[in-house]
Amino acid sequence: MFRIGILGTENSHAAVFTDIFNAGNDFPDCKVVAVGGHYPEASQKIFEKHNLEFIAEKPEDLLGKVDAVMVTARDGKYHAEFVRPFLEAGIPAFIDKPITIDPAEALSLARLSKEKNVPIYGGSSLKCVYDVVMLQNVVKQQWGGVHGGSVYAPLSMVNEYGGFYFYTAHLAEMSMTIFGYDPQSVYAFRCGDDVTAVVRYDRYTVTNHFMEGCNRSYFGMVSCKDRNFAREVDISLCYKHECEEFVSMLRTGKAPRDLREIILPVYYLNAIEKSYNTGKEVAIEMPEI
Repeated sequence: MFRIGILGTENSHAAVFTDIFNAGNDFPDCKVVAVGGHYPEASQKIFEKHNLEFIAEKPEDLLGKVDAVMVTARDGKYHAEFVRPFLEAGIPAFIDKPITIDPAEALSLARLSKEKNVPIYGGSSLKCVYDVVMLQNVVKQQWGGVHGGSVYAPLSMVNEYGGFYFYTAHLAEMSMTIFGYDPQSVYAFRCGDDVTAVVRYDRYTVTNHFMEGCNRSYFGMVSCKDRNFAREVDISLCYKHECEEFVSMLRTGKAPRDLREIILPVYYLNAIEKSYNTGKEVAIEMPEI
């Protein structure tokens, strides 16, 4: 049995993950046993609903009591702080979106994961969903040559959880899953609280449309020489697919995705923010892990 601790209970994801692992039969070898974070009332609700073993007053309280940790705090600025003690101890970790809001911090976590040989996984669940994978396959198969495309997703620009970074990992990871984790540069601009980013690849250009208040609008399109492929993205099973990858990591001891793929979204979003603030095209670069 994999005993899981969750840190960051103010996020609805914490309750969803606990429901999946403790109230269903999909993953009988996994169970959430403890929760904690900066919001005691939220932790108490999950603790009572699922009759958990304990509430952690600080992240380190979970050490020695869990086999894995899930960091689900809404504000990415707390993610590195929460997860680092577990990576140091060799405990596999899931880090919710955004992995962090600081590229240097994300790189530090990836290097720690590599140094300790402990797997990490996380980010946006939307990279796992069927419609995104279908569009990814279109790009891989070429269909006469890919000429670009567009991805649309919600944005929450004004919030207390990191501003632009709070919700944008969904679109960033959808876009790179579809079109590739090798973007070169981005030019972005704001229109009100919406953000549009023009992402340059070696062979084509992709547009990202971050839309304020469009809470259920997820859409992708790939333009090919022979035809266009468009899909409304159904997110209804996103958490289950994400848990499947996480549990696979626990069972095999191997991360389901490359470390670069896990942390590049932080660099991607940082470049977009820098571009719309400066009005300049910004290179998307990440040092070696």
